[in-house]
Order: sequence, then C-alpha cells, then structure tokens
Amino acid sequence: MTDQRFTELLGKQLAGEISSDESVELESILADNEALRTEYKQLQTYFESETAEEENIDLVFDRISAQIQVPDEPSLKVTNSKSYGVWLKIAAVAAIVLAGVLVYNREAVFFNKADQLVLTRALTKAAEVKTIVLADGSTVKMNSGSSLKYPDHFTADTRDVYLSGEAFFDVKKDPKHPFIVHTEQLDVKVLGTAFDVKAYQNDAFTETTLIRGSVAISLKNNNKQTFILKPNDKFTLAGGKPNLSQLTHFSGMETGRVLETAWTNHELIYKNSRFDEIAKLFERWYDVKITFKEADLKTVKFTGRVDKETITEALNVLKLIENFNYSIKGKNVYIYR
Repeated sequence: MTDQRFTELLGKQLAGEISSDESVELESILADNEALRTEYKQLQTYFESETAEEENIDLVFDRISAQIQVPDEPSLKVTNSKSYGVWLKIAAVAAIVLAGVLVYNREAVFFNKADQLVLTRALTKAAEVKTIVLADGSTVKMNSGSSLKYPDHFTADTRDVYLSGEAFFDVKKDPKHPFIVHTEQLDVKVLGTAFDVKAYQNDAFTETTLIRGSVAISLKNNNKQTFILKPNDKFTLAGGKPNLSQLTHFSGMETGRVLETAWTNHELIYKNSRFDEIAKLFERWYDVKITFKEADLKTVKFTGRVDKETITEALNVLKLIENFNYSIKGKNVYIYR
C-alpha cells in the first residue's frame, strides 16, 4: 500500500540510504498528498540539520507526535525510550504521521468518495515513458518522473484522474461524463480531445497544451476564472500568473514537430531555452543529477534536439555553441567553466 511504502521510503531518506529510483517514487507519493508532504518537510528539516544529533531526536519525536490530534479515535501510544535508538524513533514518528493522515484523509487517499473505488497509481522512473489505457478507452502517455492516479472503472458523473509530472492524454469523447485532470495548481476539464499537461513539482510553472478538441482550465485558487483553449493554444501558470500563447513548432508545421509534445515521439526539443531549464529536461531524460558550479552558465540559451544521443553526446553538441566543461561521476554531472 502507498502508506506502507511511504513509511519505508521515509526511513531510507532520513537514514541517507535511499536510491535515485526510490527518491522519484517518494517525490510522487508526496506530490499527491499534502498532509504527508507537510510532515515530511518538517522531519527533513530536523534530520538533515547539522545540529540534529541523536540527543535531539527526543525533541523531534515529541514535537511531531504532539501535532497529530486524532479526534474520536483510539490514541496511538509509542514508548519514548532512548534504548530504542534513532532508527526506531524515526519509524515511530513515521507511524504517528501516517495515523493522523489516515484518519483525516482516508477517503481521499484510498477512495474516490463518489463511487468508493480504489485508485490505481502508475509511476514512471527517470528515463522511462509509459502508456496507460483507461477503462473508457482513453490513452495516457506518461513522461519520465511522473505519477498518475486513476480508477479501474469510471462510475461517477465525471472521469477524474490525478497527475503529478507530465502526460499526454487522448480522451475518448463522452459528453455526459467530462474528463478531468487534477493537478496541484489547476484542473483541466474536457469531453474528448488530445492534450498535454506538464505539472512537475520541481518546475516553476504548470503548462497545458492543446492539440485537438477543446479544454477548460480552472485554477485551484480561483474557481471563478476559467480559461478555454482551442487547438494550438498553450496555457502556462507561473508564479500564480496565467498566460495564453501558441504552441512552439520546431521545424515547420509538421505533425510531431511541436516542441511541447516532442517527447511523445522520443524527441527532446528545446528552443532558445536557458541552460538550467535544459538541465532539468536532461535529468529526466537521462536519469542524472546536473549541478552548475558557476551560476552564470545557467542563463546561457540554446536551441537543439536530442533523440538517441547519450548524455555525453548531447553535452558535446552544446559545447560547440558555448565554452564550458563538464565531468560525469556516476549519475552526477557537473557543469563548469
């Protein structure tokens, strides 16, 4: 179950023993649950602090457990003894966090309240693309580092799915049952259409691009404002500010040469993009972590395309345009002058 997995991943994260794939999985779980995310951030702040030595674990334990108030439920008691050590207290704190979250959010975490169906979660790792066929015949192609929650059957008045990351949707038309993609900052409502939604947690923007049909976008913090997209439109939300523009065509107007959806054809296209923006694309594309040693390199802009090139080949192409160096150590890439 998601909650058991969260407990396991949390323990590994706090102990510094989590793998890169497990980190992606943990980010996906946290992206879909605000309560877990809040408690995780509090724990991470304490345990990653240079001053969070073993003698401070008692304070963290007491602080977190005191915050979880579970009304009308049997109390959860955990023995607070130093003989258990740091690891057991980490597990105990995680258990308390989960107990509070489950009581307050058990329907939201496990069920679609309207039809009591368990939601299935599909995950993609870095450098992985996956296609999901939903019960209504709609298809979803998920980009790397993404999470999609969906029911095995659609029985409510709306067809609801929940996305963190990026996915391209080709939705079967059903006027009586609108299809809604829920993200952290906005909802995308459609009847039958083809569109892309990009909503990564570590991006500074959320983006929806429309290829066919029409969609209505509503913001989570302003339900009264709705944006209607027509084909070739792109909606971007950055810093709370919405913006409408046109899709970016890389080479003419051919099908499959749209920058925003090129990844569905296993192409990575960037046009006049900052180096730090391209770095995020490379991180998901190649399953690496890129670090800039000089801040000014982040703002250098490039235009290019990646298909079957390796990370080394892709960086060597960029070096032909801008003078920089790089080193690769395992999955870590360092960019410097």
